[in-house]
This record gives sequence, C-alpha cells and structure tokens, in this order.
Amino acid sequence: MRMVRSLFYLFTLSIPLISCNQLSKNESNYNAEESITLTFSKSIQLDISENFPKLQGNPLFFSDKTGSYFYIQTSNGIGTFDLQKGGKSISYLRLNEVENFRGKHSTGQNHFIPYSKDGFVYFERQNDEIYIFENGKSIQSQKLARIIGDNPKPLSGVLKFAVKPKQLITALNMAEIFAKPPFIYQNQQNTIGVFDQDLQEFDAFLPLPAEYIDKKVNVYDLLFSMDYIQNEDEFMINFPVSDSLIFTRDFKNFDKIAATPKKGFVKMDNRSGIHMGEWKKEYYTDNTFFTSYYDSFRDLYIRHYRKALSESEFELVEQNSFKMFHPKNENFLLFLDREGNHLHTMDVSDFNHLYVHFGKEGMYILNDTELENEDLLTFSLFNIEKN
Repeated sequence: MRMVRSLFYLFTLSIPLISCNQLSKNESNYNAEESITLTFSKSIQLDISENFPKLQGNPLFFSDKTGSYFYIQTSNGIGTFDLQKGGKSISYLRLNEVENFRGKHSTGQNHFIPYSKDGFVYFERQNDEIYIFENGKSIQSQKLARIIGDNPKPLSGVLKFAVKPKQLITALNMAEIFAKPPFIYQNQQNTIGVFDQDLQEFDAFLPLPAEYIDKKVNVYDLLFSMDYIQNEDEFMINFPVSDSLIFTRDFKNFDKIAATPKKGFVKMDNRSGIHMGEWKKEYYTDNTFFTSYYDSFRDLYIRHYRKALSESEFELVEQNSFKMFHPKNENFLLFLDREGNHLHTMDVSDFNHLYVHFGKEGMYILNDTELENEDLLTFSLFNIEKN
C-alpha cells in the first residue's frame, strides 16, 4: 500500500549506499527491446469548485483492488475523489468531526497521508504529534518528544516521505542536522524512522553512508522517497543521485538494481552552496532521479528522472514557472522489471509530473500545469499492456 506526499522547494535524497550489507543485482539492460506499451485511454475531470484549494503540489493517492482514489487537503480536512468512477467526490473528512481527536480543527501546515481508502496518518506540526485516523476516528496518537530522543523529526510535506504497512516508516528531516554551519556531512546519522503500529515505540535505521562524510551539504540531497512492495514485504528506496534503486526488508540488509537511462547518469560534483537558492540551482543543473513508483498491479518498477538544465535554461525556467514546469525541464518515466531491464521510457515533460499514480486501471497523470482554473482538474489515464 502506498502513502504519498509532495514538495515544491525540495525534492528527494541521495545516498550512494551502505557498503557491506549490499547484494548487487545484475547490471541494467539499457538496450532491451521495449516490452510494454502505454496508450491513452481517457480523460478524467474532477470538480473542485466546492471550497477545494489550488493543489500546491500535494499528490495524495491510494489504490486497492476496488478502486483508485485522489485526495485534496483543505484548510479544515481532506476530500476523497474516486478516479475509477470518473473523478467523483465521495467523501470529505473534517477535523472537527474526527472522534477522539484533540488537535486543532485547522490543518495549517499539517499533513494528511492516506494509507487506505479511509485511513490516514496525520502529522500535526505545531504540536509535533502524529495521529492515526481510521473511518473518521482517531485510533492512535503520539507526541514525538516522548519517543524520538535526539533523532530528527519525521520529514513532513515531502513526496512519499512515509509508508505504512504494519509499522509507520518515515524519512527523518536530516536538514535539522546538516543544513547549517559548517554545511559538511560529519557523521553517519540514521535517516529512517520506524514507529510500531501503536506509535508507542520508535527506532532509527539506515545511517548516512560513509561516502557522504566530509562532503558539502545540499539539502536537496537529504530528501528521498520510498514505496512499499506488499507481496515481497520490502521497501524500495530512491536516492536522487544514485544510479541504483535500493530494496530492503529491515533497513539493515540491502539489495539493489541498476535503474538508470545510462551509467553514471547522476553525480554530486557541483555541491558548494549554503543557501536555498544555491542548492536549488545546483540540483536543477545536474541530472537527478526525482522519485520512484511500484506498480503492484503489473509488477513494474518506475523511476522518474530529470535531465540537467544549463545555467541559462535554469534562469529561464525559474523565472517563468515557480513549479519548474517548462518544456526545457525534461522529465521521463523509466519502466523496469525486478532485474532492472528497461521496458519502456515515457516523456512526461508536458504533464504535471508531480502527480503520477498507478492503479488497477493503468497510469494516471495530471494534465494541468498552470493550475489557474481552480474549478476543474483533468487527469489522463493510460493503459499499460505487455507486448
């Protein structure tokens, strides 16, 4: 099951990977004949005129065998839309109606993360508290200060920062440690937090790799994304400046596959800035792997990569699009099997590629890039067929 969250200012983390516990898969087959086909099926329009805000880059989805759902957070709750039923609005959870919830009734800078059709993790940032909501009830909660000790807080508001099978697995906000002087990686701080299902116990895993030590900090390299592969009971982790996808069941032992359009696609050679604007420019003027997805309905592994902009292109794109949507900002989806063989590459530069989701029906991707019309959202659905 998948929990999804997004970002605008920061993207995902990079780790050249832990050494002694890795088991390497065969090299990716870069020249494999394409063996899947994506074809446009239909457009799906969502009516968001009833007090739903402009999206602000928050891709919240969930799929199971019964349907595919899209969520929009509002100032006082979260709405659910059924994509399989043409984008129909099917529910609206208001915080003031959640049983046993003691927090404020305004979402503010807080974040919902769906882990089932009607189940959410809710991060309340002001009080640093985590809640579990199911069917309109708060069934678990925990003050972070009680159990996380000296570890960074969970990373909130970032693309796919948490997944919840039985436990709650979340990336930790490494910027709390490293995004300040001396802007050098100086220790192997753990990067993943694991809460038990009752939110009563916490532990941290996945240390910052030795390859980072004494390197210049860029906070865009401190964010990463993950997905949960339920039938294998393992996690897939995407590091933006690693050519490999990483797989683990316990965050102690690792397996990896090469998952890149070409060898040596990403690097960290240009890291030198100490301000957000400098970090952003460094990030966009290098290649990067934005995130990854697991398509459980077709057993496909998808990696979203972006090609580097020149410095002049970066200035042009940033000036014309706060969200960095521009034809020169080239984004692609690379489809692979578990062995890392290339099955298909799709150019998604003309779409709102922050909003991608794989359901039983196929792949959903948002058409709207400007988001100037706040009354309607349009998704394209693509069929995925094996050749």
